[in-house]
Amino acid sequence: MAGKGENGAKMELEEEVIVTTTAITDTSTNNKECPSSQSQLDSVKELLDEVEEQIEAVRNQAEQLVEEKEDIQTTLDMLTSQDQLQHLNEVDREEVKVMVDRLNSRLSALQVNINTARSTSQQESLHSVNKAIDTLIFQIQTDTVKAQLMCSQYLSATGADINHPADIKFEQHLLGCTAEDQKCVKKRLLGLLDHIKVLASDNIQEETAD
Repeated sequence: MAGKGENGAKMELEEEVIVTTTAITDTSTNNKECPSSQSQLDSVKELLDEVEEQIEAVRNQAEQLVEEKEDIQTTLDMLTSQDQLQHLNEVDREEVKVMVDRLNSRLSALQVNINTARSTSQQESLHSVNKAIDTLIFQIQTDTVKAQLMCSQYLSATGADINHPADIKFEQHLLGCTAEDQKCVKKRLLGLLDHIKVLASDNIQEETAD
């Protein structure tokens, strides 16, 4: 009986050794596969990083196109202002307006859409900012002096390096916008200020000539 017990114990011990050896072998096999899997993961991540850079480059190009389109629209709007057309006779004014309408139609046909994730409050803030800029553009068409003052106040609110008090209400709306929208608004206002300065200079030259 004792011999059988010893034999049974030996068999159990051998089974345990076999199971343990098999487990170690399997673990070793898995460890050999890990470096290959990690290498594939690194390659995929590297490719995704390149794709992200390409997307960012395309987005920057699209933003540049949007800015150029806005600059063109501003120029067209100012060409139909009373200051620009007051020295033309009625026939010439009508001809200019027809040409501007044609160019506006062509410009409107160009659509560049960049979707920015915004919360409800950010959308409302951006709407208020755009409404204020529309008022500024209308002011450019009627009074460049007041328009330059207004534009300077708006620009000061964006943090631009300009020696002028900020428009507090505009600044509050702007701070409610996304960082990307704030950057775009600043660039747009800088372009508008350049246009206003050109118009103001032209008006001074005309007044001097008269």
